[in-house]
Amino acid sequence: MEQQATNPNRRLKIISTFAVAIIGIAFAIMLAKSAKKPESKIPQPKLPAVEVKIAEATRYTYRIQSQGTALPRTSIRLVSEVSGKVVSVAESFDVGQIFTKGDVLLKIDARDYELALAQARSQVAQAQLRLQMEVKEADVVRREWELLNQGEPSGLQAREPQLASARAALEAALAAEEAAKRNLDRCEIRAPFDGMVARAGVRPGQFAALATPLGELFATDVAEVRLPLIASDLSFIDLPRPGAKVALGQAPKVTLSARAGERRTEWLGHIVRSEETVDPMNRMVYVVAQVIDPYGLAKRDGAPLRSGTFVRASIEGRTQENVIVLPRHALRGKNQVWIVSEKSTLQEWLGYREPSHHKRLIFRSVDVSFADAKQVIVAAGIQQGEQVVVSLLAAVVDGMGVKVREAESTDE
Repeated sequence: MEQQATNPNRRLKIISTFAVAIIGIAFAIMLAKSAKKPESKIPQPKLPAVEVKIAEATRYTYRIQSQGTALPRTSIRLVSEVSGKVVSVAESFDVGQIFTKGDVLLKIDARDYELALAQARSQVAQAQLRLQMEVKEADVVRREWELLNQGEPSGLQAREPQLASARAALEAALAAEEAAKRNLDRCEIRAPFDGMVARAGVRPGQFAALATPLGELFATDVAEVRLPLIASDLSFIDLPRPGAKVALGQAPKVTLSARAGERRTEWLGHIVRSEETVDPMNRMVYVVAQVIDPYGLAKRDGAPLRSGTFVRASIEGRTQENVIVLPRHALRGKNQVWIVSEKSTLQEWLGYREPSHHKRLIFRSVDVSFADAKQVIVAAGIQQGEQVVVSLLAAVVDGMGVKVREAESTDE
């Protein structure tokens, strides 16, 4: 009896288990049919961002960089032209002092030269007296010959040799007097131009022999700077032709600058000539810049351009139309730039749609007319409005996809 009662219960459990399984399978099938199928999509790679500069054709004036040392155009060594003891020295005859043309810088004892001048004047007076006596004697002889009706006297008869000797003696005496005057004048050493004392090597009481160095002077009217240039730089500057006279205002301008700490000082000058030879040591060609009134003595303003100052020079060259000016780091190698193209990228050809700000980077060879540390001037190879990459990228491939980085807003 117990065995018969157990069998119906077991069958009921089995049937319930199968029913639950069938219901679960049916529910899973319904869910599978009602669920949306996932869309297949090709993964989009992350493109590098680049910064660009829009190419604009412009008018550009070339500026050639160089450097040199400012020196006075006129500099002389002052020497003694007479011998004697120095009796006085002017206050302006000291290092760094300014003087004007004609100022007496120092004096040498002139008493011996005053005596020599007096003796020379005495010799002149004696020579004049002798000549006058010879002229009178010649007149007497001529009248005597006329009274005797013997015609005109000549040679020794007319005392011509005596007259010639007297005239020569007078000329020699006058020359000696002039030499004595010059020696006396040389006892006062005067400034030959407006300038400044570079070195003073004599003081009162010192004996100055003939040709003794007394000091060094230089003029303050004009300073000159020799600027080395490579031969290719000369094609960008309109230099004056050799021997041609060019007005200072028409000569190429040059800006000279020097820095002392945080302070930067500038002076305006002009290129007045080139040396027209190539230095065999460094293969450079030197041009000469002039700065008028470098110490500002005429205008009494501006910082002085002191002798010996090392300056950097920026020479204004010729102007060229329709060129592209780019930052120096936009140039890749000698003559290549990177352009961001508006054409489709490789990913578009593979079938997916990329955002509109994705572009293609292409390599472009250009004609570089000039380049320095900051700028590069492109004469041909870039069209107006093209986007030139100015940022750096690693592992660049011609035709790779890029996106243009949005410029940061500067509005406050």
